[in-house]
Amino acid sequence: MKMKYLFIISIILFSCQNNKGKTNQNEFENSIAENDNKQFFSDYFFKIESPCELQKDFSNVQENYYTYRCNSENNETVYSFSIKDLKKELSEFKTDIEKDMFSSEFLNSYKKELNANNIQYTEPYIYGFKALEYTIPTGSIFNKQAIFTSNGFAYTFNITANKNEINSLFSNYINSFELYHKSPKYSYSIEIPKGYSQQEIVGKNVDLKYVNDKGYSIILVVKKLPQDAKGSIDDMFTVSNDSWIKMSPFSEMKIIKKGSLFVDNTKGFFISYTAKEVIDKEPLYYNNYMFIKNGVIYTLTTTCKQEDIYDMRSVFFRVSNSLKFSN
Repeated sequence: MKMKYLFIISIILFSCQNNKGKTNQNEFENSIAENDNKQFFSDYFFKIESPCELQKDFSNVQENYYTYRCNSENNETVYSFSIKDLKKELSEFKTDIEKDMFSSEFLNSYKKELNANNIQYTEPYIYGFKALEYTIPTGSIFNKQAIFTSNGFAYTFNITANKNEINSLFSNYINSFELYHKSPKYSYSIEIPKGYSQQEIVGKNVDLKYVNDKGYSIILVVKKLPQDAKGSIDDMFTVSNDSWIKMSPFSEMKIIKKGSLFVDNTKGFFISYTAKEVIDKEPLYYNNYMFIKNGVIYTLTTTCKQEDIYDMRSVFFRVSNSLKFSN
C-alpha cells in the first residue's frame, strides 16, 4: 500500500474506537430540508418553527436567562421559549453521572413548585430528553409549558392559546424542535439526533462525542493534514478491502459497502462495516464518513448494534448530511 494512504486510513479506523475518558456563532442552514421555515438560534444551537417570528425579550434581566416571544397574526396565541444557561453550575461537577444528577434535581425543583401549587404535570420525553409538561387554565385561555435540560441548557417552551386549540398548537411547536452542535474550535456544525447527549471526550483529535441511552455513539475526529501530505478523498477508492482489514484495530472486520457522497458541496468517502472492538462482545455496525476541507480531515463515525441498523440508518444519514464546514 502506498504510504500516502496510511496516514488518512489510520485516522478513519482509529477514530472509531470509543474513547473511554474524558465561539463562533455564525448562522447556518440545515442542508436536509429545502423548504425549511424554522428559525435558527445560533447562540443556543437549535431550530424551531412558529407562525410568527420569535424575538428576544429585552425586559428580562435575570443572569444567564434569555426569553424569546411573539404573537400570532390575530394576537390570539402567544409563542415563547426561555433558555437558562447551566454551564456555570455544571462546571462544578467532574463526571457525567454528577451532571446527570444535577439535571434531575433541576427538574425536581420544578416538580416541588408545581406540587405546592396543586398543578398537575406529566413527564414525557421531548427530543429524547425527560421533560416536565403542564397546563395552567385561566378561563377559556390556557397556558401550556414544557421544560427539559440538554447539553448545558434548560429549555422552557410556552404557548398561551384558546383551550380548544392549545394541545395541537403546542404539539406542533415542540415537535419542530431540532438540536445542533457547533464546534467552538473548528466552527463546523452538525445536527444532533433525538436522545443523544454530549459526553466527555479524551484525545486531542476527538472534537465531538454524543451517545444515546443504548450506548450508540456519534463521534467526530478532526485533524489537520501535515503540510507535506498529498492524500485526497479520491485516493480512498483505490484502497482494497484487504488493506482496510489489515489496517483495522478491530477483530472480525467485515466490509459491507464503500462509496462517495456529497455534503455541503464537499465530496466525501464512506465505508460501512461490522467489527468487534472487544473480543468477547457482539460485533457492532460502523459507518465512517470522511471529508477533507481546507487541509483538515473530518471523520464522522456512527455505531449501533447490527440488528438496529435498519432503524438507525436514516438517523445516521440525516446526521452526516447535516454537516456544515467552516469556510
